[in-house]
Amino acid sequence: MKNIYCALLLSVSNFFFLSNSCEKDSANTEVVKVNEPVTIGAIRWDAWFTDPEAVNPYEKNLAPLRWHGRLPFYAKILSDTVVEVRGDTQEVIDQEIAYAKAGGLDYWAFLYYSNTIRDDGFKHDYMNRARRLYLSSKHKSDINFCLIINPKHSDSEINEFLDMMQEPSYQKVAGGRPLLYIMYWDPTHTPSAWFGSNENCRTYMNNFRARIMDRGLKTPYCVVLTQNPEDWTNVAIVAGMDAISAYTSWGGSNYTQMNSAHIAYWNRMKATGLKVVPNMTAGWGGPRDNNGDKMQPTPDELSTHLRAGYKWIDINPDVAESKTMLFYAWNEIDEGGWLVPDKNQGTARLEAICKVVDERKKSK
Repeated sequence: MKNIYCALLLSVSNFFFLSNSCEKDSANTEVVKVNEPVTIGAIRWDAWFTDPEAVNPYEKNLAPLRWHGRLPFYAKILSDTVVEVRGDTQEVIDQEIAYAKAGGLDYWAFLYYSNTIRDDGFKHDYMNRARRLYLSSKHKSDINFCLIINPKHSDSEINEFLDMMQEPSYQKVAGGRPLLYIMYWDPTHTPSAWFGSNENCRTYMNNFRARIMDRGLKTPYCVVLTQNPEDWTNVAIVAGMDAISAYTSWGGSNYTQMNSAHIAYWNRMKATGLKVVPNMTAGWGGPRDNNGDKMQPTPDELSTHLRAGYKWIDINPDVAESKTMLFYAWNEIDEGGWLVPDKNQGTARLEAICKVVDERKKSK
């Protein structure tokens, strides 16, 4: 039986999609003249799947009543203590594509999960389902995609990456180069730790690039995601990366202060001398870290944050050569960063982004 709340929210979504296609007037806004398009990406962390063994802890994190407002549109509230958060259907993915397109996003960055990433009993390959459903969607051309991968992969996985990079909807930057984010997140996971030596790491990356180019593609634009730009500059250099960014960063005691902390973080990355992809945030805090809702943005605060990202790219055109930014996140719901329409605000976050995208289009 179809969830009534989902049906109502989908109706609201359809109205938003038809009446607010990132083209309406935006009054009383600060307009900055710009010349180049900037793309907006959002991380997809897809732990919202049907789990026949019922070992998924993330769905359980959202079960208490206090968290029900942040449940995504497709979730089912079965009681004050039981929810189902199952986004791994074609219908849900197709609706998410429509939401993302209407909200002004350009691409999703899908986390790629190897079966052997961690020996903890969790079905990590299930987290790849949403990406596969995106690739099977008739509407995938409405929003592009790229990958977030670990530094090292098997030959069969690399072939899978190459196949995906040949998809017409694979995101390109910097003159048509496939965009690829690579996680060197854990401070202990250095190039030498992954590959045995820095030289082995560089050889691996050179071969990886060559295999991509052998498919008729340009050399990929590789962005390292790190926790500390000062300590991890060498990772980008050793591994032959093109730019530096972060999966997420923190700072402050509320969202406004976190916005300021992000700007400072972008400047820290710039100070390394590397190229930069600004990392954006849709919030922080939730049941997974027991941080509450104190770092969640109002729609106006989210708009302000996006304007800051645009402005930073505009005043740093050489450093931000890829002309893209990456949001944490589309659906990190229980950890605290999400743009996917929820049970509380519906499409408000996406409308806030769309508003600023409109402003920028009209400033050209």
